[in-house]
Amino acid sequence: MIGRRLVPLALLLAISAAGCGSTSTTSPAGSPASSVATGASTASAETTTPPGQQGSAALATDPTGTSDPSVEPTTAPSAAPSAAASGDAPPSDDAGAAMCAGSAENRDFFAAAAQAFTWDVYCPVLPADWFVDTGSFRLADGGTLVVAYKGPGGERIEIQEGAYCTTGGSACSPRDHDLGTAPFGDLRGELVSLGPDVSDGFAIYVDPGAAPSWAITGTGMDRAAFQAIAAALLRVRQ
Repeated sequence: MIGRRLVPLALLLAISAAGCGSTSTTSPAGSPASSVATGASTASAETTTPPGQQGSAALATDPTGTSDPSVEPTTAPSAAPSAAASGDAPPSDDAGAAMCAGSAENRDFFAAAAQAFTWDVYCPVLPADWFVDTGSFRLADGGTLVVAYKGPGGERIEIQEGAYCTTGGSACSPRDHDLGTAPFGDLRGELVSLGPDVSDGFAIYVDPGAAPSWAITGTGMDRAAFQAIAAALLRVRQ
């Protein structure tokens, strides 16, 4: 998949949907949204509400896999070379959204999220041949941000931030084996394997079960590659 690009940010008001035949209504600007609609079985409505005035926002998916014909792909290249690929440590200071992977629209997504939340938002630094799989944030119930990327060889990472799981540490941090601690950007969390085989993937959890908390999971890569991506996560300046 060399040469594929991250697609642009689409700020969406989330709407309630319950299958292909559901009726949807948009949320008033500034109000928390009940869900972010994605996939072929849900409906969505695109808006021009300025960043910071909506209850949620979403990143558009890869143009070859999206079911929404209204999504416009972008030709903008990835923002910067990957610190994960080189093995370099992340900057000691928060670098802002300018170094987040993807197009200007993708970086705007993280900048808007950082302004919307009181907790720290982190974004990945990835090569240009990685693209967004799913991505959204919501302001309701303490706020959550979830974004996932796919790599050229079938690799996948997913990052969860905020109040995405508050039912307790064990429920919020599934694992097969504990592997010690590892960096999550400038934080440090619990490194675990998700199964007995490398193919099952790895995760790093920071304060699981708390609000806020942070997590990254990775599949399709070995432990060293996963830890390099996690260590290179950047804290977006508010």
